[in-house]
Amino acid sequence: MPVTHVHIEWPDQETDQVYSPSSIIEDYFTVGATLCIDEFAKACNESLNEANGRVRQKFGFACTSAQAELHRISEKCKTYDATKRVKIIAIQ
Repeated sequence: MPVTHVHIEWPDQETDQVYSPSSIIEDYFTVGATLCIDEFAKACNESLNEANGRVRQKFGFACTSAQAELHRISEKCKTYDATKRVKIIAIQ
């Protein structure tokens, strides 16, 4: 289960990265794409919950890092107007 980071640019040009314990997150984001805050939050929610499920299935316990990352991203998204856009810079 390779750790994967999605590098992003928030609407205010701040760069950040989203941590995932699984490469499944690659199925939800495309480099160069821009998503409105609501779409981005939804994709993070779905991908990190799926990644968390994979960890639980493989190891028998939840990934607290994925849960914490989902909370962090959700809180950050609340600071922007829903129509603002997040750019996907890279996936590593």
